[in-house]
Amino acid sequence: MNDFFKNQTVIFYIFLAISIVLSRLPIIGKYFIGINTLIHETGHALMALFLSGKVHRIDLSSDTSGSALTSTDNKFKSFLVSIIGYPFSSIIAFVFFYFIHQKAFDYVLFIIIGIAILNLILYVRNWYGIFWLLSFLSISVLIIYFKIEMLLFGFALFCSFIILSDSILSAIILLIISIKSPKAAGDANNLANLTHFPAVFWSVLFVAFSIFMGYKTIVLFFPY
Repeated sequence: MNDFFKNQTVIFYIFLAISIVLSRLPIIGKYFIGINTLIHETGHALMALFLSGKVHRIDLSSDTSGSALTSTDNKFKSFLVSIIGYPFSSIIAFVFFYFIHQKAFDYVLFIIIGIAILNLILYVRNWYGIFWLLSFLSISVLIIYFKIEMLLFGFALFCSFIILSDSILSAIILLIISIKSPKAAGDANNLANLTHFPAVFWSVLFVAFSIFMGYKTIVLFFPY
């Protein structure tokens, strides 16, 4: 059994398969997909702060949706804040798989814990969001505490895969919404209001970028 667990390629795809199954379960799947919602909304918040804007609050919902209420002092800054959410998730997934490839599994959890603590202290105020952050923090801290490499590897891979897959899937869902009901298309609708381009245009860009980053992540960091 020990010789089996030394085969990193086999372990990688076993945990990847487990991640796929768990992420598609009705209740558990929605709970864990919340990690991508957290990353997405944090992208908006960090961009607002980088541009000297304000972050008023972030909401995380049980249906995996989220919102970040920010303010900036001009339209161009608002454009940058609106456009960053989907690409930020794709970039974070790429970075996390890089760490996994380098066997720095704990880095993934440290970043997630840091982001969760930041949001819990400063921005998230809705009850589900607070519950989700506290529970997810507890899981992550316990895994760090026990220092079991296989568990670290599995959880880091699981979180990274959730972010990678949902960054693509959520962009595709946004594209469908922007075609059927552009006013309900979230970030794409915000961008449409700030520019002369329709929501579907921005949705297509989000889908293209997420697929490109997903492809690069798989090619560079998935073992063969």
